[in-house]
Amino acid sequence: MSVLFYLRLIVWMLLPVVLPSVVTAAPAPAPAPASAPGPSDATFSTGGETRLALNSTFSAPITSPAGDGFLDLLYAELFDRLDIDFEIQLLPGERALRNADAGIDDGDVCRIAGLDEQYTNLRRTREAVLEYRMTVFSRRHDFPVTGPESLLPYELGFLGGWKILEEVTAGHPRRVMLDNTDQLFLMLAHDRLDLVLVDRIMGLQAIERLDATGIKVLEPPFLQGRWYLYLHKRHRELLPAIDRELRKMKEDGTYERLRRRAFGAFEEFDQKEHIP
Repeated sequence: MSVLFYLRLIVWMLLPVVLPSVVTAAPAPAPAPASAPGPSDATFSTGGETRLALNSTFSAPITSPAGDGFLDLLYAELFDRLDIDFEIQLLPGERALRNADAGIDDGDVCRIAGLDEQYTNLRRTREAVLEYRMTVFSRRHDFPVTGPESLLPYELGFLGGWKILEEVTAGHPRRVMLDNTDQLFLMLAHDRLDLVLVDRIMGLQAIERLDATGIKVLEPPFLQGRWYLYLHKRHRELLPAIDRELRKMKEDGTYERLRRRAFGAFEEFDQKEHIP
């Protein structure tokens, strides 16, 4: 018999001894990974443990990467009074709303009233955080703004995800929705748009920032109203305290002081007119 035969025989004889030990010595189950709390089961309080990630579609001077926009300053004061940490992150308009509604993020810095009918997981403050004046800007055209019909002959640009503008211009045949204010005004400056429709303060700041000459404001404002802070419904217990402190800030002069600090270069102020 060959040596190879005897080796195979020895292995075969040892299998009944080795195999049970292999089968019965199953590896211990790996410890289950710790589950991170998802958006739906995270819990918050106002005892210094809350941190809110708020989405913004705005450019300076409403919100700014430098942290010196009006809502940056307003929320820094507001949430400091409530012992709440927060951050503001810039996102395109529709994505900002969808993320907040899905609980991926905690809310949106300001939007028109009524969005909670479509984005049903969002809850808003009763106190407005800011007034808006949607204004038409143009380089080559000059006409009185009398409503959506007056804009129909022109190529119109505005920010995508701004629901009120999407609704009131729904019948416009030539509208362009972009992600940021700089894109809008660069296209306007190079005659690739006839009109830009955006909040007045944002438009004036963009013109200065881009050194875009020859662009004018058309009067009167296209649309005026108020914006509100929205939070995901898991934070709804915070809203009464937020409303209370916002009212105090309007009454004690803090709101107007911060507004003048952020907007003073672009607007003359009447205190009663600008406190929503």
